This record gives sequence, C-alpha cells and structure tokens, in this order.
Amino acid sequence: MRVWIRVVIVLVLCLTLGGLFVHAEMTEDKWSPYPDAVDLSTGYDSYVGQRLMVFGTVTETGDGEMQIKIENDGSALTLRVTETEAAVEPGGVVQVYGTLEPERTIAAERVEVVNSSRWAEFYKYGASAIGAFGFLLLFFRYWRIDRNTWTLEARDG
Repeated sequence: MRVWIRVVIVLVLCLTLGGLFVHAEMTEDKWSPYPDAVDLSTGYDSYVGQRLMVFGTVTETGDGEMQIKIENDGSALTLRVTETEAAVEPGGVVQVYGTLEPERTIAAERVEVVNSSRWAEFYKYGASAIGAFGFLLLFFRYWRIDRNTWTLEARDG
C-alpha cells in the first residue's frame, strides 16, 4: 500500500475520533441523569428528595454512616451518607445511590466500594503496568519492526 493512502486513512480515522469526542461532549448531559458536584453545590435544595448517584472519597467513617467528598470541575461538596455498613477506610472511593435529604445528607440505598483504601488504586495501576510491561517484553522478543516497509515481522529462532 502506498504511503499517501496510509496517510489519508490515518487522517480519516483521526477526524472520526475527533468528531466522536465532540459528539460525546455535546451529548454528555443526556447520558448522565444524575447531578454532579457543581450542580449540587449551586442548587442543593432543588435536588432534595430525589434519588441520585454520586462518587466520592471517604473522609470519615462512623457507626452506620460515613462522610464523603465529591468533586467535579473544581467544585467540591461534602455529604453525610447514612444507613450504610460498607467496609471502607478513609481515603477509599465509593459509589452511593440513594435519596438526597436536607442538611447535606444522603440516605443510601446501595453503596458500592470502588477502592477500599488509598492503596487499592495504586495496586491496580501497578499490576496493570507490570502486565503491560510483560506483554511488550514478550511481543518485542518474538516480533520486530521492519523500518524499510514499516511492517511487523516474526523474529527467526
């Protein structure tokens, strides 16, 4: 295949990807019916009594409740989550689905632990990095790039 054909194909794919990014940004509100930290900070009282879902970092835990901090676009809000027995340490991340109540409180119907502690996220990324490094090591052990034709070739032996 000629070089100019490959360049055209790459440009078309890049333009398509860019168009998908623009489309995703323009239609984001349709796909997420729940308010974010910015919406809750500016109009908290208008959402009281509604069911919503939030992601937040646990700041405190207590007897049957916890406090979470939700952040979005530079805006932060602290909520008290009641009716929960989730096993999570401060610094962990949770997803809470429940009914918003007055005084910055959410009555949880369901709490899912995303990261149970601060170190869980580092463990996930570390394990992924080691796996990716192992894959690349084995890939380039058995394959090489021919720079004359810009193709992959199997190594001999």
